[in-house]
Amino acid sequence: MDQPQIRSMRSVLLAWFCIALLTSGAASAQNFPFTADVTFYGPVAGGNCSFGVIPSGTSPFLRITAVGTPLYADSEPCGRFIEIDTTTASCAAPPCDFTGNRVVVMISDQLPAVSPDLDLSENAFSEIAHVDEGILLNVRWRYVPGTHSGDIELHNTPGITPFFIHFVIQKHNLGITEVSVRDAVDPTWHPATRDSANQWSVSTGQEFQPPLSIQITDVNGRMVTATDVVNSLAPSTKHDLGVQFDVSAAVPTGLLAGLIGALTMVAFGILEIRRRRGRT
Repeated sequence: MDQPQIRSMRSVLLAWFCIALLTSGAASAQNFPFTADVTFYGPVAGGNCSFGVIPSGTSPFLRITAVGTPLYADSEPCGRFIEIDTTTASCAAPPCDFTGNRVVVMISDQLPAVSPDLDLSENAFSEIAHVDEGILLNVRWRYVPGTHSGDIELHNTPGITPFFIHFVIQKHNLGITEVSVRDAVDPTWHPATRDSANQWSVSTGQEFQPPLSIQITDVNGRMVTATDVVNSLAPSTKHDLGVQFDVSAAVPTGLLAGLIGALTMVAFGILEIRRRRGRT
């Protein structure tokens, strides 16, 4: 291969690298596909997702948010985590007093109106902006895996009976789309129904015999099964299900993935140059 050909190949490699970087930048922006107006509230005292008061010493460490009615969608996103990014955000009265770029919060409540889109706990809001700002505009956000370190929990509600199984699922690291229940006698899995308060219920007209087994499907369509874990149908009791969602396939990618792709393309290009040199 002569020098003009080598220079031509190098130019192509450089073009590939630049295109890959630009693509990765676009992909990074797409990884925050939603925008919202963001406010804050306090004090934190429960919420419409029926999680109760979330202790300050456990995940999500008082970093929670209420969401507008369209996003809440009859409790569908309850317990999901979102990451908020202020890179493109503005405020009502510039200059804006931002204190950080990002914060991760858990959805635990519903706003009584459509707007604002996200209403953060004061603890979470203060990590991205001074509370005097009041409202942030054009804030980007995305769903991310949760930060619970332990297993998923099932909490019996006060209204549970052997004929009416009624409970709340908590501490799940991905959103939930389906839940099914099976008792110790009948091998049939019975689908549960979720209401607007994020409470699941199953009723077949027959008495459920503990221990109950629970199947939970996440937003990626993957299922976990907890066998013979609900030993009591007493109201307000809690059960560790001994399972948690695998979040390894749910971590968003961004600039790093694009950079790796660009470097891979360059490596293949170098090998091609050497191969052609060897043929001349």
